[in-house]
Amino acid sequence: MTRSIEDIYAYEKQALDLLRERFKGKEDHPHYKELKKLLIDQINDELSDYAHNTGTDRGASNLRARSN
Repeated sequence: MTRSIEDIYAYEKQALDLLRERFKGKEDHPHYKELKKLLIDQINDELSDYAHNTGTDRGASNLRARSN
């Protein structure tokens, strides 16, 4: 199941806030940079899934509505 766009952005904010808190004062640490990169990749994947799934769902809904 694809999460809502609001859920994706809320997750991103919460995860980045926690990451910043954990590495406060150590932003140049290689683990911070790697975790941040992985998190951004994950968010981008979820946004891509959301964009593709909502476009398909809308098209299918419109098709069903027309056939009734």
